[in-house]
Parts: sequence; structure tokens; C-alpha cells
Amino acid sequence: MLAVMFNSLLILMPVIGARAVANAYDDRGMSESAADALRLATGRMLSDLAQTGPRDEDRKLPYWQDRIAAELAGHDMAAVRGYLLAAPEMLGREAGEQIRLRAEADRGGTMDERLTRAALHKLPEPIALRIETTGRFRPPGGGAAASAPGEPADSDAEAGLPSPETAGTGEEDAAPLAAEPDAPQVIAAGGMIAEQERRFQLLGSFADLANQSQRWLDGDRSDELVVKLTGLGLVQIDHSDGLSESAALAVSILKSAQRSQRLTPAFTDYLTARADAALPDEALIEALTEAFSGLATSEQRAERVRAAYVETTQHARLDELEADLQQIQRIAMRTSPNGTLTILSVVEDGADLRRARLLTEAGGERLIVLVRERGRDALRAADASISWNRNMVLEIMTLTAAGMLLFWLMLSVVRTYIRLPKPKPEPQGTVPDAS
Repeated sequence: MLAVMFNSLLILMPVIGARAVANAYDDRGMSESAADALRLATGRMLSDLAQTGPRDEDRKLPYWQDRIAAELAGHDMAAVRGYLLAAPEMLGREAGEQIRLRAEADRGGTMDERLTRAALHKLPEPIALRIETTGRFRPPGGGAAASAPGEPADSDAEAGLPSPETAGTGEEDAAPLAAEPDAPQVIAAGGMIAEQERRFQLLGSFADLANQSQRWLDGDRSDELVVKLTGLGLVQIDHSDGLSESAALAVSILKSAQRSQRLTPAFTDYLTARADAALPDEALIEALTEAFSGLATSEQRAERVRAAYVETTQHARLDELEADLQQIQRIAMRTSPNGTLTILSVVEDGADLRRARLLTEAGGERLIVLVRERGRDALRAADASISWNRNMVLEIMTLTAAGMLLFWLMLSVVRTYIRLPKPKPEPQGTVPDAS
């Protein structure tokens, strides 16, 4: 009987444990709607922002002001807006409540715009005036309307790029994109392109792609990812079977990020694998070698290169890359191209990219603040939590009871079948005297 119970528990316990784990993660993915996931991500992001910076209430305001001044000196207006939006959480209970009350009393614009205007009053007047007057700052009520945390995006966000002369921020590599001749304009989903966004949305012409492809074919593989992303992006312009229009901005952002070395090595390898699957090296090298053979004018060579990319594109594998590009596009819509560069600097794979997209939809440019303060740990705010419902608790209790019963059976088996030797009886009587 003990053996039957013991073997039964050995079979049932893994089943119960697997069911508990499966229900925990399946319920998390199936029972939570997109709105629930957005709401939970918003709450975790605001909680993380409240823990950012010094713990002393008296030091929170100076720290916040210093961070904004530093980002403003670096011409990163996306980060400036992020710190302004995060002010109610970062400045502590009293100052945060003052900002919320001032924002609620304001009646103009969206909640994010009212919070931005209210947070400006906590800055020194010269800094606040510089933020309001700079051409790269989205004035409240102007440009793309910002929505409250957790609400879906309504329109494209503006670019908010730092000045091209800023060193070390990656924008020095974006300027050559704008200078490329006959660069096609790729319209984002909203239809209107901000002046700064054009610097990221210009993919160049097929003549430029031909020059890049020639260098790549000659052995210069430093820009392999850029070359393939550019080719895939340009294929879409003339052919509907290429990348969608919504992914064109993501391609140009990735080009700038790669050239300015803003991408992590892991994410670069991830994107390279996706691009290689859509444009295999062997087929592309063969097609480009044929395209560059013989004499041809610049126009003819550009047309041959276009045909080479069209013929070698593996459309069945293109969907995987396009799904990632659409995630980047949605991040850019909720923040800005420059803010997207900051966020991509901590992304390492597709899972991180989906976390970043969820957090930008939850808090917009507040995610830039978390990335500045915590690095890659900022993306942990998007990790879904396990829902401890009644079934989950009962399964854990059942698993615990089965474990205790199994332990009792083990002790019973040991006591039943493993017997210790009986002690030898001590001799009785007295020992005779030798004398």
C-alpha cells in the first residue's frame, strides 16, 4: 500500500506542478487584455519613477532640476520632456501634489501638456524660459497631442532632435542622411512630417544604395546591416511587396543608431540575423555581382541594383523583420526619433523591444527618464506579474500537501523496511574474583 501511494505521488506531483505553472502564465497572457497590460505597466512605471533619485525629500527637487539642466545642455529635448512629465513622481509627495493640482486647474490641452506646463514652474526661470523658447521643444497645445499615461497614441510624435553639432549623441551621423541627393520622402502613418523627422526618414536613392552595395561587395562589411536595411526600405517605395510605409521611419532610425554605435552588440546581432534571413548573403552577392558586371550609366546601374534587391528579397522571412520595425515605429510615434535612439541603446532582443513598446504606450517619454536613470533595468517595469487567483492558490496548496504526504511516506518506508540491528544483551551476574 505504501509503495502504491508513493509511486502515485511521484506521478501526480509533477502533473500538479506543471498545471500550476501553466495556469499562472497562461492566465497572465489570456485573461489580461491589452488595456489591463497597459494599466499594469503604467502603474509599475510610475512606481519606479517615484523611487528614482535621492530618497531625501529635500534633495529631490535640486536633483530633478540638475538632470533637466544637463539634458538641456546636451540638446536632448526628448529627455527634457520626459523629466517634466515625470515630475509628479520624482519630486516627492508634497511637490508632486502641487504639480497635479496645478495641472488639474489648467483647462487647456491634454493631461500631459498640463503636467508639462505645471512642472515648468518648479524650474529656475532662465531654464524654464529656455525650454519654452527653444525651437526643438514641443509647446503645450502645439504639434502632436500628448496623451495621458496608459492611453493609446492619437498621432505621430514630433522628432525633438538635438542640434547636429552635438557630439557623442549620434545625431552627427543623421545629417548625412538629409544631404543625400534625390532622397525619397517616406510619409509616416500620420501623413505629416515634422522638419526634424525628415532627417531620419530619408533613406536615400537607389544610386546611393548602389554605391553602398559596391563597397559592401568589395569587402567593406562595417555597414552590412545599414546596406540591407536601406535596400529593404527602398524596395517598398516602388513595390508593395516590400516593407510597409510604417516601417520606413524605423529603418532610417536604425541606420542612424547603427552608424552612431547606439545599438547594443546583442541587438545588432539580432537585427543582422533578421536582415540576413530576408536578404541572404549568397543570393544577394550573386545578384549584385551580375548587376555590376559590364559598363553602365549611373541610372542603369541603379536600376540593376534595384532589381537585384527585389529578386533576392525573401518575402516569407520579411514579416519577422517588419514586425520588429513596426515596434520601433510605434516607439517613435509615442516619443521621438531621438528618444527612440535612447531607448534602443538598452534593447538586446525582440522581447526587450516589445517591453519598450509597451512602456512607451504606457508612459510615453517617461520611459526615457527610466532609461537614463536605470539603464536596461528600466524595461523590467513591463514584465507581467502572476495573477494569484483562487485556482492558483488551491493548486499551490495541493502541491504543498502532496509534498508533505510524500515526505511522510518516505519516513514510513524507511521505518518499515530498514530496521536497525538489535543491541546485544549485556551479560548478567557478577564476574568471579580472580584471587
